[in-house]
Amino acid sequence: MNHPPLSDADSALVIQGWARAVTVTQHLDGLLDAEPNPNEDEAPYDKYIPINKQRVKRIRKALAKDGLRGDLKAAAAGLKAGSRMLVLNEFWCGDGAQILPVHEALESEASGKLEVRVLLRDENVDVMDLFLTNGGRSIPKTVLLDADMNVLGTWGPRPEEAMTLVRRIKADPVLAHTYSQEVHKWYTADKQQNIQAELAVLLGHAQGA
Repeated sequence: MNHPPLSDADSALVIQGWARAVTVTQHLDGLLDAEPNPNEDEAPYDKYIPINKQRVKRIRKALAKDGLRGDLKAAAAGLKAGSRMLVLNEFWCGDGAQILPVHEALESEASGKLEVRVLLRDENVDVMDLFLTNGGRSIPKTVLLDADMNVLGTWGPRPEEAMTLVRRIKADPVLAHTYSQEVHKWYTADKQQNIQAELAVLLGHAQGA
C-alpha cells in the first residue's frame, strides 16, 4: 500500500492525469451508457461491458440499502479535507465494476473531504506506469493523494483474498481458464466486504494509524 515518493516529473504526470480524470460517478454512469465495440479485433474486452453494467447496478443498489462497514465509515470520518483518490480503470474491467461503486459510496460518506476521480488506463499509460503491480498494468489501481497531490498510498487491483484465489487457480493448468468465473463468484459471496476493509486500512495508513 505504501508507495515511494515520486520525482518532480512523475508528480507532474499525476497532476496532469488528475486534471483529465472524470468523477467516479461520471465514470460509472459512462459505463452504464457505453456501447461495446462488436469488433473483437479492435476491442477484445468490450464483450464484458454488458455484464459489468449489471454488476454496477446491483452493487450500487446494495450499497444504497446497506451502507458501508463501520470501519470504513470511521476511516472516512477521519480524513483530512482535500483528500483525493485517483483510480485507473477501464469500462471492460470486471474487477473495476465490483470495486468502483464502493469508491463512489465512500466519497459520499466522506461529506466533501474526499474526491474520487477515474482515469482510463489505456489512454493514460504514462500515469499507469507509475503504479504497476508486479510489473503489470493491473486495474483498477487506486492512488490515495493528499490536498497537495502527494501520494499517500496505493491499493489494488483487487482484495488480497481474491488475489490469492486467482494465483492459486492460475497455478493449476487444468483450472487456469476458470479464474475469472471463480473470482466473480467470490465477489458475489463476499458482498464487497473485503474491498471495504482494505480501503479502510489504506485510509488509516494515510492518517498515520
